[in-house]
Amino acid sequence: MFETMQFTEILKMLLPIIIIEFALKVYCLINLFKNDANHLPKWAWALIITFVNVFGPVGYLIMGKRRY
Repeated sequence: MFETMQFTEILKMLLPIIIIEFALKVYCLINLFKNDANHLPKWAWALIITFVNVFGPVGYLIMGKRRY
């Protein structure tokens, strides 16, 4: 009935999501080290951004990024 998906097919589907997540992490880390952060020290935000997949960078943008 259903054919098993090849690794390359799965990778083709997931590659845009992986690239977007990586770019979001890079943007947040650059922003973090250029500016001050709210609520937590910079090292804690860096760990959260790096290790908590999508929710880390989004959480930083919502709560940790200092608004001027």
